[in-house]
Amino acid sequence: MDIYEWKLSAKGNSYTEIDGLNCVVGKNKFGSFFGLVDGEFLPQAFSSLDEAKDTAVSEASQRSFSVSPFEELFGEDL
Repeated sequence: MDIYEWKLSAKGNSYTEIDGLNCVVGKNKFGSFFGLVDGEFLPQAFSSLDEAKDTAVSEASQRSFSVSPFEELFGEDL
């Protein structure tokens, strides 16, 4: 698995970019952790920051491989 450099935002959340997708993780007001990939919340809460990071990286990697660069450029399935 690749190692990504996580940075700290002004709000105290960790963030990184994976294949052009912005990933953010942090602690919510209930004490568990959340993850966002490309502005969309992951559907579950996490018990640790590392678990949230691992899931966000995995989700971003899956999303980046599911869309062909030609689809993004030309808007059609190939």
